[in-house]
Amino acid sequence: MKQLFLSFLFFLTLISCFSQKLKDKFEYKVTYKLTYAQDSTALEESKSEYMVLFTGDELSKFSSRAVTLAKTYEIKGNTGTTSRQAVSEFHYQILKQAKTGKLFYTLKIPKMDDRFYYTEELDQFNWVILPETKSIKDFKVQKAKTSFKGRDYIAWFTSEIPISEGPFKFNGLPGLILEIADTDNHWNFEFIGLEKLTPKISYKTNLRIYAETERNELSALWKRYRSNPMTYAGQAANMDPEIHKEYKRIFTKKENSKNNPIELE
Repeated sequence: MKQLFLSFLFFLTLISCFSQKLKDKFEYKVTYKLTYAQDSTALEESKSEYMVLFTGDELSKFSSRAVTLAKTYEIKGNTGTTSRQAVSEFHYQILKQAKTGKLFYTLKIPKMDDRFYYTEELDQFNWVILPETKSIKDFKVQKAKTSFKGRDYIAWFTSEIPISEGPFKFNGLPGLILEIADTDNHWNFEFIGLEKLTPKISYKTNLRIYAETERNELSALWKRYRSNPMTYAGQAANMDPEIHKEYKRIFTKKENSKNNPIELE
């Protein structure tokens, strides 16, 4: 009986290990231009950055283009890296797994080996599909609306690309979301282009190298790091106290200006 129990525990451990591995072959790459206003006191000073969505049969991955170019990918059994430094405001990656209905938000602290993730349900959106249509880059798109984390959104999706996906965490419409923006136009994802990947790009990651946490906890940790990266990295002890104090003031002021996040709640 004891041997049977131990075998059962080993079996559960194997299931847990395998369930932490996410992999797929991405067939499509969608590029968006994100225009955003992070400072609610200076909304006219918007910034922009290119973001990319990769989709496959089992998995999708969304991140900034800069972070994507700095990652390692396995292509036809070979691995390769780029030397380009990831200069981005957005260091997260969002992985959506359709068969489990789960979304995995992962974050690696820049220049550190600290990795974190949290899990959410994919089905977070109550979409209302509206009759209005228009064209975006030769695709016929239809209007839809939803609310998410304190903001109201208008989306334009196309059933001509039957992928129930979109930028950031958005998903669940009967077609690919080409454009989506909140009604105040503080966060606007604009469709740039769609590319079919030949050959497909193999992607894999293992969540076991990440520490699991909650969304609010990770948000607080990220803000703490951005406000004082020298202390987080353990470098403050080797710095002149006055220099460190000035660095901390500058970084804290910069971080405090980012008071208009995409998720308000």
